[in-house]
Amino acid sequence: MESTDAGLVEVVDETGLPHAAVSDWVVFSDLHVSERSLGTCLEALAMVHDSAARRDAGIIFLGDWWHVRGALPVGALNAVMEALSTWTQPVIMLPGNHDQVCYY
Repeated sequence: MESTDAGLVEVVDETGLPHAAVSDWVVFSDLHVSERSLGTCLEALAMVHDSAARRDAGIIFLGDWWHVRGALPVGALNAVMEALSTWTQPVIMLPGNHDQVCYY
């Protein structure tokens, strides 16, 4: 076990990675956060974390966090970051096609 700066305790194995000790995962995708969907998305994030915490599971996100490709609404970003800052379970996040930024 290792202690983090925030005082949380992470379970790690011989690799030193908290994810390696996880045997159960809550998997979700296609959140599509926008200013309009923010309330529903925050509720979904709370449900995902609560489910993972009850099962002592990790969380895997499979992409399409944002709704509009290449646009990051600051209000929604701040609200999502605040929600994620309370999460205590190991998380793996993969980007989807809506999470890409293209410069033409």
